[in-house]
Amino acid sequence: MALLDVPPTAYRTRFFLRLAGTTYRPLLGTLLLLRLLAGSALSVPATAALCAGTLALWFALLPAYNLWSSGRYAAQHSAEGVPRVKGRWPGNIDVMLKLAKDLRAGYVLQAFDELLDEYGTDTLNTRIMWKDTIITRDDAVMRAIHSTHFNSFERGPDTNERMATFLGNGIFATDGEVWKQNRAMIRPFFHKERLSDLQIVAEHAAEALSILGAAAAAQRAIDIQDLFQRFTLDAGAAFLCGVRARALAAPRPVPFAARLGAKGAATDDAFGTFAHAFEDVQVRIAMRSRRQALWPLYEMWADATRPDVEVITGWVKPVVERALREKRERRARGAPRDAEERTLLDSLVERTDDEEAIRFGILNVLMAARDTTAGLLSFATYLLAMHPEVMQRLRHEVLDTCGASGHPPREALSALPYMSAVLSETLRLFPGAPMGIRTAREDVLVASPAHAAPLHIPRGARINWLTLPLHRRADLWGADAQAFRPERWLDPQLAARLAERPSVYIPFLQGPRVCPGKEFALQEASYMLACLLQRFSRIELVPEALPKGAAPPAHWKQGKGRQAIEKCWPATAFTIYVKGGLWVRLHE
Repeated sequence: MALLDVPPTAYRTRFFLRLAGTTYRPLLGTLLLLRLLAGSALSVPATAALCAGTLALWFALLPAYNLWSSGRYAAQHSAEGVPRVKGRWPGNIDVMLKLAKDLRAGYVLQAFDELLDEYGTDTLNTRIMWKDTIITRDDAVMRAIHSTHFNSFERGPDTNERMATFLGNGIFATDGEVWKQNRAMIRPFFHKERLSDLQIVAEHAAEALSILGAAAAAQRAIDIQDLFQRFTLDAGAAFLCGVRARALAAPRPVPFAARLGAKGAATDDAFGTFAHAFEDVQVRIAMRSRRQALWPLYEMWADATRPDVEVITGWVKPVVERALREKRERRARGAPRDAEERTLLDSLVERTDDEEAIRFGILNVLMAARDTTAGLLSFATYLLAMHPEVMQRLRHEVLDTCGASGHPPREALSALPYMSAVLSETLRLFPGAPMGIRTAREDVLVASPAHAAPLHIPRGARINWLTLPLHRRADLWGADAQAFRPERWLDPQLAARLAERPSVYIPFLQGPRVCPGKEFALQEASYMLACLLQRFSRIELVPEALPKGAAPPAHWKQGKGRQAIEKCWPATAFTIYVKGGLWVRLHE
């Protein structure tokens, strides 16, 4: 059985096939050698012992050979290898466990940043389980991955395997022609002409603001991250599928009594069950990533994502089935669908009758539409609450340009330079995708200002690119790189530096995989923030309303960087979020 013939969801079979592919050569060679030298005289226990010894020797020598081969390639091309971590345990398992623990209990990506600082480099090979596993906050390496050497890197079958149960062959889990087809299908729905109509965003923003107004009138704390997630889910479902998700109408977390969910605060109603599943599955996939190639061993008896996926499927599948049924009825009447009225769901339905393929296509885009924009809004609100002087300046700009009430028109939103600066600075400090993963399909040489010779990325190396640490590098952004200072985006000198070196700021990635929904996300966030500032003059953080276990640990105050001043717990699983929610009290 070939690995390529096994579906990604059959991760156990694929794990053992990979293991067999690694071990069959030394075992076969040992058996043949014994047959030639000893014939049938050797006993079964002795044969087994020799085979075990051969395997041990093979696994000891193979990493050494790979390192030698990489070193030889680098020397032949006048390049240098990526500096390597020297852990305390074999296979740097201690490093792997530290990074996995950081996902659950650390400040967002702090463990990665500290590891790079410890070795005094921006690109480091952690060599977890004797495999090239590189972490980087070097913009030159990221530019190679995303742009200049785009075809030399892929998400790869391992990434597809980790996500398969949840996202199938959607845009976030695929490469090559399948990815190109997915992207070509999605791009028209974020076209400028479609973005000029804010009606969908306005409708759901009004509902969200009504909820916020009621909370403000009662001086009641509210989890505004939860509200933004519901707002972006409702708007995304309407924009992409033409359906009303009614997330804003469902029960919301109760201040001072909410329990901690997979990401934010949790509710126990039907929608809360869906929201928990939607977030929990992302956390579980992120943990798979931190456990590297060993993650199938943790889930040998059961797929940890399956229960969540069953809940999500129960919500999404009826929507897809209804769309397929309407297509059949429409075709029976001979009535084609007006292209101008089509949603992404309509286009997927026209393309195929495969319910699963359509469902995965919708989920991939809906996840991004909900989580990244909600994260941007949440952290922008958090930073405005932390910096009232910035909020007042932004509020004056909004009131002067958009008025004190009414719907901010698209033209007015594009004439808010300080709003753009606030959003850019928020995305610098808290990018929606703080990190990502690629695999090198071939040996790659990367020229970087941080290295005298080209840097050699070995074939098969897994690379974790770290956007958040890149955006906070003091050598690129100045001594105040950790500070929230929107004014930096009004400085012409910064604009000139970014024009010369755009890869130092990549909240929406760069190159062929640049986010197609970038303009939609910024417009949606600008509209909601403008409406928020029209109505409310002050935002007060209420950290005591957090669920148990969501408050920033006390030892952070002695830590480095922003963790020493943070009043919320930033974390990541696919996208960045506030652990336990962002509890605020608004003042009209």
